[in-house]
Amino acid sequence: MKLWSRGLGRTEVLMDFRYYKTVKDPESDNVFIIGSMRDPVNWEFRITFSPEDVPGLIKTFINFSLLKLMIKNIPRYFIYLWNRKKFIEPGGVDLEKKVNEAYEQVMYGRRPGDRHSRAGA
Repeated sequence: MKLWSRGLGRTEVLMDFRYYKTVKDPESDNVFIIGSMRDPVNWEFRITFSPEDVPGLIKTFINFSLLKLMIKNIPRYFIYLWNRKKFIEPGGVDLEKKVNEAYEQVMYGRRPGDRHSRAGA
């Protein structure tokens, strides 16, 4: 998938959902998609889906063009399942922990477990 926004200018960021991890937020009903983009930038990211997002997701996926694309490419899904081990992050990398720590630091000015935030200092 390619991602573009006005803030990126002429840059398109390539996203490969085969490498990303989907996890349930232990503190809410939210679901996270956690991953890392590598081309043309190196960004870790976390996408949060909340219960309020479900109608919009359903609207997006019940679209003739998208349904046709998915049905036409079902064999690719089975090929992915067969080869899914090659889409696992290299050993020793805990991407979920890395992304969650970066999110806490950027959004709240601290790392999980810190007693005081920088905002209060």
